[in-house]
Amino acid sequence: MKNYLLTTVPILLGIGAVALTKTERSNMEKAAIRQGYIFNHSTNQWDRSVMCGTDGTICTVNGLPAGQQVFGTDGPEIDHPETANVELYRLD
Repeated sequence: MKNYLLTTVPILLGIGAVALTKTERSNMEKAAIRQGYIFNHSTNQWDRSVMCGTDGTICTVNGLPAGQQVFGTDGPEIDHPETANVELYRLD
């Protein structure tokens, strides 16, 4: 019985550690901070705006539900991307 416990306890601890690591990595990916952009109609280009997240409530310029919605890009953060089509969410 003692040999059985000495074998199973480390295996169970290893499985638990892997599960916790995967959950933590998943939470970090969801909470990623991304640069937000808004479309400037006077210059016809996307301009940098507020920083937003990737999970939660829709991100707006002023943080209010009625404010202008902020979008992100799939590519690198630049001053004026060609398009910003990724929906971003408010940082809490």
